[in-house]
Amino acid sequence: MLQGRAAGLNLTQRSAQPGGGLNVNIRGAISPNGNNTPLYVIDGVPVLNNGTSEPSLNDSNLGYYGGVDRNPLSSINPSDIESIDILKDASTTAIYGSAAANGVVLITTKRGKAGAVTTEYRGSYTIQSPKDYYDLLDATQFMQQQNRLANDKYLYDNGLAPYGTTDPGSVGAFTPKFTDEQISQAGAGTDWTDKVMRNGSIQEHNISLSGGTDKTKLYTSFNYYNNKAILENSDFVRYTGRVNLEQKLGGRVKFGLNLTLSQIDNNNASSGANAGGVEKYNMLQSAYAFSPTVGVYDEDGNYTRTFDPLITNPMAFLIIKDKTRTSRIIASPTVEVKITDALKGNVVVGIDKQSSTRNFYLPRAVQNSQLPEGMAQLGQGSLDNYTTEAYLTYDKKVGPGNLSLVLGAGYYNSVQESFSMQAVDFFTDALSYNNIGIGANKEKALMSSYRSPNATKISQFFRANYSLLDKYIVTFTGRRDGSSTFPKDKYGFFPGISAAWRINQEDFLKNSTLISDLKLRAGYGTVGNDRISPTNALDLYESGFYYLIGNTYYNGVTLAQVGNQNLTWETDVMINVGLDFGLWSDRISGSLEIYQRTAKDLLDFNKLPSNNADGQVAANVGSTRSQGIELSVTSTNIDNGSLRWSTTLNVSTFKAYWVERNPQVALPEYIGETDPINAVYGWRTDGIITSTSDVPSYMAGAKPGNIKYVDNNGDGELNSKDVVMLGNTSPKWNIGFGNTVTYKNFDLNFFFYGFLGQSAFNNYSGFYDPLRIANSNSQNTVTDVSRIWTAENTTGDLPGIASNPYSGSNPTGTHDFYLEKASFVRLKNITLGYRLPDQLWGNRKFIQSARIFVDVQNLAVFSNYNGYDPEFTEVNPYPQALSTTFGVNLKF
Repeated sequence: MLQGRAAGLNLTQRSAQPGGGLNVNIRGAISPNGNNTPLYVIDGVPVLNNGTSEPSLNDSNLGYYGGVDRNPLSSINPSDIESIDILKDASTTAIYGSAAANGVVLITTKRGKAGAVTTEYRGSYTIQSPKDYYDLLDATQFMQQQNRLANDKYLYDNGLAPYGTTDPGSVGAFTPKFTDEQISQAGAGTDWTDKVMRNGSIQEHNISLSGGTDKTKLYTSFNYYNNKAILENSDFVRYTGRVNLEQKLGGRVKFGLNLTLSQIDNNNASSGANAGGVEKYNMLQSAYAFSPTVGVYDEDGNYTRTFDPLITNPMAFLIIKDKTRTSRIIASPTVEVKITDALKGNVVVGIDKQSSTRNFYLPRAVQNSQLPEGMAQLGQGSLDNYTTEAYLTYDKKVGPGNLSLVLGAGYYNSVQESFSMQAVDFFTDALSYNNIGIGANKEKALMSSYRSPNATKISQFFRANYSLLDKYIVTFTGRRDGSSTFPKDKYGFFPGISAAWRINQEDFLKNSTLISDLKLRAGYGTVGNDRISPTNALDLYESGFYYLIGNTYYNGVTLAQVGNQNLTWETDVMINVGLDFGLWSDRISGSLEIYQRTAKDLLDFNKLPSNNADGQVAANVGSTRSQGIELSVTSTNIDNGSLRWSTTLNVSTFKAYWVERNPQVALPEYIGETDPINAVYGWRTDGIITSTSDVPSYMAGAKPGNIKYVDNNGDGELNSKDVVMLGNTSPKWNIGFGNTVTYKNFDLNFFFYGFLGQSAFNNYSGFYDPLRIANSNSQNTVTDVSRIWTAENTTGDLPGIASNPYSGSNPTGTHDFYLEKASFVRLKNITLGYRLPDQLWGNRKFIQSARIFVDVQNLAVFSNYNGYDPEFTEVNPYPQALSTTFGVNLKF
């Protein structure tokens, strides 16, 4: 909904999982070890902990995390949202205090309006089809490439040419794994990624009622959303109900209630990362690795095995049960009392309660190598946020201008709890996770619970605004925040000041036909940041350490964390200058922003000497900065009655860099004091060594097929002095470009967004390792392995079998062979709609309006990046889908 639509808002997908998580920051992520996520405020209530309550799987035996990466806003019904505003500059965020150190996203939901009751229905059906994913070898290609690369491994292991001078007659002959007859009969074999993927669908129904009188206004809605996603066993079902009520109680008191109830039911398909080797592959990893030369079942009806018997058959994952249910209630009652004509008081209470259960069962029939007798896990989690704010607002004309004052206080509390248990070894699959007490393996049985300390904040705040002649505006803000995170210096005061000049109200521009709006503004503000674990400043002890006294072991405790009584606030300082403009009666309008944002006293960690019980201690160290320019433009290109065409464009550029490093950490010689925060360091490369004569003099002993490293300083050696900055994983430019065309009853909208100037490692690179397929426990891989250099393929441009003797001399372990420019522009969606003529409904007007539409999402990505998707940051990401939606909007 927001990708590419707001300048300065940097939002990327981690994967395409339904309801999946996003990386979000405003004007740069400048807290390297802190939280860079903005504050979400829903109908005036801040969501202080924007995590989720969904339990994760215990991976100590299972290995993978379960593939759940949920967006904390996934429980919100988008149809209920009236507007979303992004607060970025110093003056607007300062009033929200420490929670707004990374900016604010204001979400306002729809309200009832005085008048007759209006009913609206929106229904849609979406067809999803998987887009191109990893291009894996089929059975014939697998056999051919395995024989080819295994033969090269045979040459290398035996020191035969071109890797050595061993006499071929002194070693045994190479025996290929597959015969020519087997290869000729192999065909395409089994496409395992196709087996675990499907065509998905989304069904959504939303109905809302709105209306009221001058005293009572009501908006209520219900939403049903069902996504049968493109991975098998992956479903996301959401039920959401909302009531927004506004009631006048007499002439001076107004009561409001915003209430949302939601429930999300998930079937979880495993994707993402894992905690160990091949025996802990998740479903997607198994589908990549499993040999295409075997079918789903063997002659006994059991799931087949691949050449590495530790890898679970991908189809076996489809009988695993992994279900999550999350319930959430967000309630925000408000009372407003009009004390005098100029003075009113408000009390706003916020309650945000999430609770989740997760039930997981790995059947015996899966034949998991680590857990052949099955395993079950049950988990519960809760996340509660409570807020209370009370404030007075004074608004009165004073002299030639208007004075507005706000004075208030707030209390904020957040707590998280979880509980989980695991049982292993079941004599039957019949009971699934419904009776885990029968699990026979007591050594692998686990039980754990967790409760976070109450994260509490107490705040006092004020704002003074004076507008003189509607031309000159000055605003002062101040907030005093106290946080339970800090042991001693709990309180910090964070002021802000801003000024604006409405230049178009001056006499010399009042009658201008060109300039319809021109406003110059500038601001300075500070905001505190306490987003580090509430316990990081404390001495902590933990149990589970056993001590032998005599012949008996006793459970004991040990120091697990060294506290820092002097830990205090990280402070963000923002300087912002902006120009809002409108031309030709706002035919063209927009804003230009220049800003500098500095984070001081960063919340980070210092290393401790090795004789300490813990290796680090929380501390305030260093400073970072981002600075940039943002431009937003909206234009009405054509407006002649029946035809209207409007365009939106936003462009932003920024750089985030270090201002001051941790003085206790010595920087390597290749890192500059003020380098970019997300810089990538390593060796440069110059292709592949193609023959013994191609070996550089400074890489004596290197073999053909090795990556050719660059001796950057020309001293004849490869070491830390050859490390350079290779790139930056932060984009230099963010762009968004949308167009809306309406002609009579038709409307057409299309939208592009993109990131330019970023670097990313090719996420296919792990598949290019020839040993993945050349070993006896061969795994499948991508078709590009045909480009691997071998004795038979001396024009290959990917590294060969031979290990590179110089890789260990690289202190970073990083080089640019697989580092690519990952700029991209994505055509996010095209929507075509048609409003049915009013004449169809006759004179009774039971239906006030009706619109049908078709929307196509994720049509194309324009990029030179050679990996799967230049935007995704998740390892083994949930696959992207092409979505086509058919829908109708009805108003009664």
